[in-house]
Order: sequence, then C-alpha cells, then structure tokens
Amino acid sequence: MYLAAAAHKPRVFTSQRTRETPSFTLRAPSALHSSRMSSTSGFARQRSSSAAASPVVAAASATAGGGAGEGVQAAMLDAPSASNKNWVRLLAISGTVAAAARGTAYLPTTGIAFVHLLAYGVWLGSMVWTTFVAGLTMFRNLPRQQFGRLQAKLFPQYFGLSCICTAIQLGVLLFAAAAPPQKQLVLVGLGLATSLLSLLVAEPIATSVMLKRYALENAPTRDEASIKALAKQFGKWHGISSLINLGTLITAIGHGWWLASLMPGLLL
Repeated sequence: MYLAAAAHKPRVFTSQRTRETPSFTLRAPSALHSSRMSSTSGFARQRSSSAAASPVVAAASATAGGGAGEGVQAAMLDAPSASNKNWVRLLAISGTVAAAARGTAYLPTTGIAFVHLLAYGVWLGSMVWTTFVAGLTMFRNLPRQQFGRLQAKLFPQYFGLSCICTAIQLGVLLFAAAAPPQKQLVLVGLGLATSLLSLLVAEPIATSVMLKRYALENAPTRDEASIKALAKQFGKWHGISSLINLGTLITAIGHGWWLASLMPGLLL
C-alpha cells in the first residue's frame, strides 16, 4: 500500500500540472495580444507625434535647402551690427593707436618688440587665412547667397582687425623706435591706409550692392535687367576690394621682409 500510494502521488502531481497547463496556454495568447496592442498603440502615437512634428522638419529642411532665398534668414543676416558703423570703426582704431603709443612708455624693449611681432603675425596670418583658405572653402561649399551674406558679416571684422594690427605696428615704429625707419613707416602706413579704404569705402559699397541684388533675386517677380545691372556693379566693386586687399598683403610681406633682416645675428 505504501509503495502503491507513493507510486500514485507522482501521477496525481503530473495530472495537476497537466490540468494547469491549458489554463496557462490559454492566458498566454491574450497577454501576448495585449502586449502587441499596446506596442501597436505606442507605435501609432509615435507616428502621430512624428506627423505633428513634420511641419517643423519641413520648415527646417526648407531653411537648410534651396529655394529663391536659398534657405537664408535674410532679416537676421542683414541686420546691421555696431561694427558696421564707420564712427565705431574709427573710434576703435583711434583708441588702438593711442593705446599703442601710450603703452610704449611703460613696456620694456623686449615687450615692445613682442607687441610689434604679435600684431604683425596676426595681420599677415589673418590675410593669408581669409584670402587663400577660408574664402575659397566657403565659396566652394556654400550656396551663393549664403556665402555672400556670411562674407558681409566677416569682412568688417577682417578689415577692422587689419586696421588695428597696422595701427599698433605704426605706433610702435613712431614712438618706440630709437631711429624710426622711414621706409617702414611709409610701408606700414600704406597698409593702414588700404585697410581703412577697404573698411570704410569698398566693403560697405560692395555689400550694399550685393544685398540689393539678392532682394531682387528673391522677389516674387524678378527684374532681370536690374539684377544684371547690379551684378555688373557688384563685380566692379568686388574687383576693387580684391585689388586693395592684394595691396595690403604686399605691404605686409614687405614689412615682414624688413623684420626678417633684423634676425641674421640670431640665426648665425
């Protein structure tokens, strides 16, 4: 009897498990169905949110893409900054000259020479970078109007930096040199004059003509004759600005050659 009861118990346990198994298998599909429904509803919510955000995506795509305005926020880019005002530029340059002249009275000789070399290095480096690297890279990789509007913001800073650097060098030569080299005074003075000419005359006129042309190009009705006339006028002022910039670069190279002539004792 004991053996029979012991042998009978596993069969009872097995039968209980077999009775419980169908209830489990019946519940599992319903749980799976509910999980699928919840995931489907979640996916639907994601699709609806994506559909709601699609106008924003479309607007961003339109901003980054083409079109008449080539995706440019003209109101933001055309807003004049303080650095585009001539009186601000002249005030900054005058203050730089005064500071350079006054500072020579307190700096040691090595410090004055360092200031001069630092100003020259920034002057020449910014011209080489802007003329031969940054400008060409942006021209080849940006839409035409985006490139032009970006340059309209960069050029005032670029020419203003050139004016400041040449003013510092001129101040050092005038007030710190024991015997101011006349040829270098003329050369650096020409560099300052051409930088001022670019900052105050050529760049503002060229930028103004360019923005007028862009406005006509982006208008609902295009006036081809006026666009062509403005394009010709812009080409003229762009050429003038490029020649002036080339003249400034020549003066910088000439002054650098003179600075190099002072170093043979160090190199020998």
